[in-house]
Amino acid sequence: MKLFKRKKEEEKIQRNELCDIPIGSMIELTDLTTFALEEEVAPTFELIEYKKYSADRFLRYMYHLVSNDDEVILGVDVDVALNEYNVARFIIDSEEEFTEPLGDTIVMEFEDPENSGETVSVRYERNNVVNTKMTIITSEGPEEYEDVEIQDYSAEDGSILMVELWDSIFTFFLGESMERSSVNVFPVDRKKD
Repeated sequence: MKLFKRKKEEEKIQRNELCDIPIGSMIELTDLTTFALEEEVAPTFELIEYKKYSADRFLRYMYHLVSNDDEVILGVDVDVALNEYNVARFIIDSEEEFTEPLGDTIVMEFEDPENSGETVSVRYERNNVVNTKMTIITSEGPEEYEDVEIQDYSAEDGSILMVELWDSIFTFFLGESMERSSVNVFPVDRKKD
């Protein structure tokens, strides 16, 4: 009986507009960061591909959005049990070859926006490590990869660091939380694909 209930919950989640958005859809971001960059960045982006990470009681989407020469990653974390969603805006900070495991704490240096030529240190503490199946969805279709590790870190200022370990490469995604109401999805008609 428990398996049927779980299947029903998963089907309910799949019908949400933030899950499996069709490639080519337009997504409007109305968060403060987009408005701060309004003169340089258009608020409407096209979805060109996305990654879907899934494991037991874990589901996350990382949507790759473009607008002219600008790119942003829209992260959607799905709480499968509660049918709740957390949304965040990411950029890819860097990619590095795996040489040794990451620690529970990562300290990153950033340019100080208030003092030219100086840096600010941000300390990120690890919250979670999950081994997932990653599905990459493009206009050509899906490709699946097993054993992709996701590590989640957070800082006192509320910023987020997500680290993906895949095929001996670390990818560092820097992000900040957004309100769900800051994301408007204009999906393309799936029947036309």
